[in-house]
Amino acid sequence: MSELVPQNQEQNEQHNQEQPLQARPIIINQNNNNNNNNNNGSNSMGIAGFIISIIAYILYCVPIIGHLIWILGLIFSIIGLFKRPRGLAIAGVVISLIWIAFYVMVFIGVIFIGAASEL
Repeated sequence: MSELVPQNQEQNEQHNQEQPLQARPIIINQNNNNNNNNNNGSNSMGIAGFIISIIAYILYCVPIIGHLIWILGLIFSIIGLFKRPRGLAIAGVVISLIWIAFYVMVFIGVIFIGAASEL
């Protein structure tokens, strides 16, 4: 039995000398497999709602397109409030709510101007 060990060691050394060492790539899995749909730490709906609310702010004077974009921004921002991080989703909702207040004041102003012009 003692004769087999040196023989195996010699075979192992010969085998190691015949095959050069090869570099192996290191693969690191960085996905956090939580039960969230949001694995990368960003809130895509909140970001989309914020950007669309900004675009609606720019296009406020275009009657139909500006209003549709504003409503989409509001909807996306509200959906984004249910995911983390919420910062841009909150900003999108605030921008949209400011526009709601602006449109209500314009509507009331138009009604009062129309009523005052009839007198």
